[in-house]
Amino acid sequence: MNITPASIAVCNQKGGVGKSTFTVLLASYLHYIVGHDVLVVDCDYPQWSIHAQRERELAVVEHSDYYKLMMVRQFKATGRKLWPLLKCMPPEVPEEVERIRQNGYLPRIILYDLPGTVNTGGVIRILSSLDAVFIPLKADKLVMESSLTFARGIEHGFVQDKDTSLQAAHLFWTMIDRRERTPLYDQYEAIIRKLGLSLMATHVPYRSKFNKELLPDGTGICRSTLLAPERAFAREAQIEAQAAEILEILKVR
Repeated sequence: MNITPASIAVCNQKGGVGKSTFTVLLASYLHYIVGHDVLVVDCDYPQWSIHAQRERELAVVEHSDYYKLMMVRQFKATGRKLWPLLKCMPPEVPEEVERIRQNGYLPRIILYDLPGTVNTGGVIRILSSLDAVFIPLKADKLVMESSLTFARGIEHGFVQDKDTSLQAAHLFWTMIDRRERTPLYDQYEAIIRKLGLSLMATHVPYRSKFNKELLPDGTGICRSTLLAPERAFAREAQIEAQAAEILEILKVR
């Protein structure tokens, strides 16, 4: 059955909040663990950070019997091949995604890694075609101001425009420091509610492992384009809960 894919992006105009990291973690969790066919579109010119990560990982695997064995075991256990990664400039995205579909790969979920500014050519067209965007938040004044401005722009410029497909923009807390005072988050959330913006229930704690790629020493799997995140890490870092909440929002089962 040719089902229309759910199209989403983890995006923010403020750097350093983990949009590419969460894109990789969600893609690998949804594809390798949940079992949904995922396509990732890296149009974050000129960084191409997800494409660069996959290239680094493939180079590590080439010289590691341990990781080769891990990939074989993953395939035997799940039957899941690597999720496809499409690297292209934003204006080329619709045609390139359609080419992938015409070649026989029919993703259930497409995740886009977008440039940091909507002024980049082609980005407005992509945003208009999405079903939802997820905007990471950090309890930092500058990040909050920038993120809320961005979220309001998405809400008023796209979600409320009946000519676009975008149904919702959802903020979510990330990099939560357990030492932070709870009243700080309560105050920020009061502002978010006052602005009429949507906030996800899942709170993602700070974990240094978010930045941990495949290493030649064969230590644990956290953020990888080739392998599923370890179940304990996915649970502790709330990736499991976040993915479940996103699927509920998208009404994908």
